Amino acid sequence: MGGAADAKKAPFGSSLMSVFMHADAADVALMVLGLVGAIGDGISTPAMLLITSRIFNDLGSGPDLLQEFSSKIDENARNLVFLALGCWVMAFLEGYCWSRTAERQASRMRARYLAAVLRQDVEYFDLKVGSTAEVIASVSNDSLVVQDVLSEKVPNFVMNAAMFFGSYAVALALLWRLTLVALPSVLLLIIPGFMYGRILIGLARRIREQYTRPGAVAEQAISSVRTVYSFAAERATMAQFSAALEESTRLGIKQGLAKGIAIGSNGITFAIWAFNVWYGSRLVMYHGYQGGTVFAASASIILGGLALGSGLSNVKYFSEASAAGERVLAVIRRVPKIDSGSDTGEELANVAGEVEFKNVEFCYPSRPESPIFASFCLRVPAGRTAALVGSSGSGKSTVVALLERFYDPSGGEVALDGVDIRRLRLKWLRAQIGLVSQEPALFATSIMENILFGKEDAAPEEVTAAAKAANAHNFISQLPQGYDTQVGERGVQMSGGQKQRIAIARAILKSPKILLLDEATSALDTESERVVQEALDLASVGRTTIVVAHRLSTIRNADMIAVMQYGEVKELGSHEELIADENGLYSSLVRLQQTRESNEVDEVSGAGSTSAVGQSSPFIG
Repeated sequence: MGGAADAKKAPFGSSLMSVFMHADAADVALMVLGLVGAIGDGISTPAMLLITSRIFNDLGSGPDLLQEFSSKIDENARNLVFLALGCWVMAFLEGYCWSRTAERQASRMRARYLAAVLRQDVEYFDLKVGSTAEVIASVSNDSLVVQDVLSEKVPNFVMNAAMFFGSYAVALALLWRLTLVALPSVLLLIIPGFMYGRILIGLARRIREQYTRPGAVAEQAISSVRTVYSFAAERATMAQFSAALEESTRLGIKQGLAKGIAIGSNGITFAIWAFNVWYGSRLVMYHGYQGGTVFAASASIILGGLALGSGLSNVKYFSEASAAGERVLAVIRRVPKIDSGSDTGEELANVAGEVEFKNVEFCYPSRPESPIFASFCLRVPAGRTAALVGSSGSGKSTVVALLERFYDPSGGEVALDGVDIRRLRLKWLRAQIGLVSQEPALFATSIMENILFGKEDAAPEEVTAAAKAANAHNFISQLPQGYDTQVGERGVQMSGGQKQRIAIARAILKSPKILLLDEATSALDTESERVVQEALDLASVGRTTIVVAHRLSTIRNADMIAVMQYGEVKELGSHEELIADENGLYSSLVRLQQTRESNEVDEVSGAGSTSAVGQSSPFIG
């Protein structure tokens, strides 16, 4: 994702703030309460040792003095109960407040990220590296890293820091001689916690990140399961999935070795205990200290050192979360060249629908060395139907992309009713345009909701009217659940003709002034093409329509036909006008198509087939 390099260069202190950039006033209150809870939770352990030292000393006074100290023992026992209640409250605040604010901030971050991505121009997605599944997994990992740091690592760090300072404060207060002598052992105590936190948990995170690769393989295989079945590619898919798991397996073995070393290194605490007991015994014998004090001070020293090691291991995750937060913020802060979220721009009071391309120059951002248009000119009068024909790569679909303002030309202008579309408010402009593509995009929801995508607040009667105009109402009504029928992922439950008619109904519901048909019938059989073409003819009435033609049958009745080649309009006129020129480019394309159709018929007839063979072949191959 963009901004990764900037995230690495940013100072740690400033980039760390990106983790908390999505907090509101309620989150600040939750984090303050969570900090209080984490500090209280960390201090509770040394406080318990302080009270316990007094109880041990009283119990060690012997049977003769025990009756005298019984009231103190009772008092300290009550203090332990009060401490337990206070610890419960502090631990609850720590766990609840940090988990709650982490979920709130992570949810807000994901929502802002999606809104920012939907705001980006098409160029952003053209230049993005990686598959959709990998990009989604990367974003998911970034948000999970931030959420994990907020919910666990920050409170854990604060709690361990409080435990360290509290433990050594208690140890110094109880037995400063022992504490100063044992202070160098802190370095040894840091090792177990630091190894466990930094190495072992770090490996676990790398394993989780590695699972995105086999996850992407599984996602692609399941989403295209029919293709996998049709090519009997189950074995190859499993081999690819297993190969993607090899790295995580290697890391798992490494994790097991690190876990054994980290847990085994905890044995060093017993050696430090032995030294503290030995030196503490000398303090009891020669300096008059009590055994309970020696025990509590020794325990405080060891627990404080282990807490410091565990707390320092979390610093690594603050750096990771900062980088993740910076990557997300880089997308959120990115202002695209074509900003669909901007409300600036003009709105025309009355839209006639005249479209004109004036000396347009353009090349795709991903291929700047290959210009598509050098000086492209075309005018489509309001309410007329214009067809674009030509060989692949001639720039037909680019006309649609520029009119939708997916891209801006590097030179010239695209005008709507004489106004450069770059001066118009982008959302308003796209609301005037309906697009039906060669491969219609349906969402995994009901037919009703797919059609409502064209106009979210439309009444059911409007949806039905749009479906009738798209020649889709009859087949929808025959379905068991009617308009509530689920279309499946990417419309897999619908046939090609049914998907196209649903897409046309969605465009009609939008009631656009301009209708763009980008090879809308190219992938259909003859009967489906006829039905869909009838729906398109009805939808085109009273609208400016631009048809990217794939078959002759779809453009014969167009008001004007533009024959394109190498990004230029070579011929312009009606079908009759263009076909009259036997040496023209349009006539050659028509003859080429007719020749292909004749060859296909001859091949089928020679094979003895009795099936219908009327499907039109591509206009140009």
